[in-house]
Amino acid sequence: MPLQLLHNSENRLVALWQISENISFFENQLPKEDLEYINSKYSDISKNKKLKAKQKEKKLERLAVRFLLKKLVQQMNLDYTFLEKTETGKPFLTTKKGNKNLNLSISHDFPFCAAIIDKNSEVGIDIQSLTPKISRVFHRVMSQEEQKKAQTLKQQTLFWSSKEALYKYADIEGLFFKEDLNVNSITDYGLRITNNNYENKKIKLFGRVQNDLISDKWLSLFHHYFINQEKEFVVVWL
Repeated sequence: MPLQLLHNSENRLVALWQISENISFFENQLPKEDLEYINSKYSDISKNKKLKAKQKEKKLERLAVRFLLKKLVQQMNLDYTFLEKTETGKPFLTTKKGNKNLNLSISHDFPFCAAIIDKNSEVGIDIQSLTPKISRVFHRVMSQEEQKKAQTLKQQTLFWSSKEALYKYADIEGLFFKEDLNVNSITDYGLRITNNNYENKKIKLFGRVQNDLISDKWLSLFHHYFINQEKEFVVVWL
């Protein structure tokens, strides 16, 4: 599919890609270093059909998100090299002119992947499909106040995805989702049409990281909601 930009400015790009291509398409577009890494992690030699299909899906996700990232880097007139990761799992590009201070984050939930790059600020992004599993385990990673705020599956997914994005943004080993990552929401009701009906009702999200290594101020989180073939998704980034 064509690249879908969620944010487009001189210093920041945020985008989605729906994976409809096959593995060969992405393999022909990426450097050998990316392919060697992915092939070492995701083998499809299993005789179990379900496991083999899952491995193929994971491989497609990781190829596609690198391809998306490459498109964004090139759109900023920079050179895509290949994707590496720090010991904490934070992705980065090997240093070339202009790439040294490029901040990036990636996420995927088949058949979609998402990426963000920024020339100035640290970033984090997460894409998540709405699944009942989130409601079942929501209490494990949310405070009592957060549980009160997020009652519906969509709200719970937004909070869940917010903490994932905050975790990537902070890049601090040993953070606890329940205690160290906080999420809050405010419902902006916009223009009132009748007594209880509003136009442009929108949730505003905020997050903070409580740790000595980073500022604990509340940060604005941005989000995008969409439906694909009756399956719902949210993307959260900062």
